[in-house]
Amino acid sequence: MKKNMKYEEAVKKLEEIVLKLEKCDMPLEDTVKLYDEATKLSGYCTALLENAKLKISEISDKEGADDEF
Repeated sequence: MKKNMKYEEAVKKLEEIVLKLEKCDMPLEDTVKLYDEATKLSGYCTALLENAKLKISEISDKEGADDEF
């Protein structure tokens, strides 16, 4: 997995892996490697979403505080 991968790229790669895993036509070792990559991508996507959520919350809080003045 590339560092600094955009969220959309990571999701697309994750979807590709899921399609490959659903075919069930590869050796077990390859399946495990893909599963490992998928779990890393999933964690990466989750972290990006959490970060975006935090930024949005901070912006909303800041604008709420600015409205009081």
